[in-house]
Amino acid sequence: MRHLLICAALLAPLPAIAQDGGLHRHLEAALALDASYRSLEAQRMAAGARRVTAQSVIAGPPSISGSFRSDTRGPREQREMEMDFAAPMWLPGQRGALRGTVESSVAEYEQRIALRRLEVAGLLRETWWEAAEARRGAQLARERLSTAREIARDVTRRAELGDIPPTEAILARNETLSAELSLAQAEAASEQATAAYSTLTGGLPPNLPVETVRGRGPHPALRAAEAAVTHAEARQRLVAATPRDNPELGTFVRQENGLGTNDSTSIGLRFRIPLATEARNAPRRAEAESEVTRAVALLNQSRRIVDAEVARARAALSAAEAAQRLARQRLSVANEQEAVALRAFRSGETGTFDLYRVRQLRLEAANEEGRATIDASRARSRLNQAMGIVP
Repeated sequence: MRHLLICAALLAPLPAIAQDGGLHRHLEAALALDASYRSLEAQRMAAGARRVTAQSVIAGPPSISGSFRSDTRGPREQREMEMDFAAPMWLPGQRGALRGTVESSVAEYEQRIALRRLEVAGLLRETWWEAAEARRGAQLARERLSTAREIARDVTRRAELGDIPPTEAILARNETLSAELSLAQAEAASEQATAAYSTLTGGLPPNLPVETVRGRGPHPALRAAEAAVTHAEARQRLVAATPRDNPELGTFVRQENGLGTNDSTSIGLRFRIPLATEARNAPRRAEAESEVTRAVALLNQSRRIVDAEVARARAALSAAEAAQRLARQRLSVANEQEAVALRAFRSGETGTFDLYRVRQLRLEAANEEGRATIDASRARSRLNQAMGIVP
């Protein structure tokens, strides 16, 4: 029977591929449209640009200043001009500490970018499975309509021959119309789910095979939390290496001339050394310490959350696979039951109402099997997501 062949196709396992195949291409397309991902990349570039400061021989931009002074009797009587050039100097250990904060900041953004990749991959996986579930529903609706039309042909022929009452032919037409309505609704839902996926990927359709569970690797959430701890510790070292504002060293040229004054030009050095005070340093130390404490606490929390999510995903996968096995067994029995009912109907041993009752049981079994198959495959994707596997 045609509808039994379609059921066999529904029971066939979906193909599986490695994660670095089509899903990787779809993920790259989705990331190209993701504003958060693009923003993180821009922030990483901005953090890397601070390397120029750490590589400089001076601690900041130099400055040029000058002054002009004249006697109250007028500039022809006496005047003085001065030009000053100064530059801030590195404190001992400050330059290396700043370089450490730059590198740790870049590394933190890289890990946050990797975490965002995982987040977008999770969104892509969930949207893909919603589309797959909608497609499966449409496929089941088409199978239901095909079966309804096949039965309706037999019922109509037998009603015309007078073997069964005309009311049973009306029942067959009603069931066929109901199946057509269900198919239209299922196809509309499938189109909407496909459009939602294509919106994420910039037009790529959800035509990927199913994922397989892969080995667990370093989780991006843990690596991002560890990078945040490293960056906070680097900032703490920079605070310790900067107990005062940067001193300035400069040179000046002074020229004096005018009536009654010997013309002279002098050159000298000038320095400025800010002093360290607790009013300045205590808040900075406390803030740096709080950042380290917060980063460590978030790292420990991330470890607990990741372990819990992996355990929960493994349990969900085990339960989904068990449900899938039972659903397939039920569908197999329902298919046999319907085949027997069809033979009995065609031989006149049972009526149309009994046939539709058995058929409804088989449709319910097929629906449950399809849902169980989708749930099991979705559970595998969620396990990959919980383990931090990025395509």
